Amino acid sequence: MTRKHVIVPPFRDLDPALEVAERLLAQGNPWLAGVASALPDERAAADRLNRILAGTGAAPRLTEAGNGWRVVLVTSWPGCGDLVAGASGLAELVAFGGRRRIKRCAVCAEAFCDRTAGCSRRWCAGHRPHAEFRSSGVH
Repeated sequence: MTRKHVIVPPFRDLDPALEVAERLLAQGNPWLAGVASALPDERAAADRLNRILAGTGAAPRLTEAGNGWRVVLVTSWPGCGDLVAGASGLAELVAFGGRRRIKRCAVCAEAFCDRTAGCSRRWCAGHRPHAEFRSSGVH
């Protein structure tokens, strides 16, 4: 699926939920790992993500819309744990940027969310060039 003239949202708006999603992916969360492992089959990944959201009572769902995906809201349930926050963040990321935004690290194959403007990230947080400087606070 090729997209032309895609508007890329400021992913910092999704950062809180995507940071949770990446933490859960790095910890090997079986539900979110199942979403990532279903790719590149977008329908299977969306189905797994929607099952997580439905099973936890979360409001957003991914639906296919023409040549992409969009997030729709259904009846909301109170309370939102890490899995719901992470799954919701992934749903929004896919709706805005497509499944190509969920990637596997070129070094260790860990799943991560690519929030770069050009969708060019190739490594998880631990294998990004200069990651040791960022984690120690040295820039």
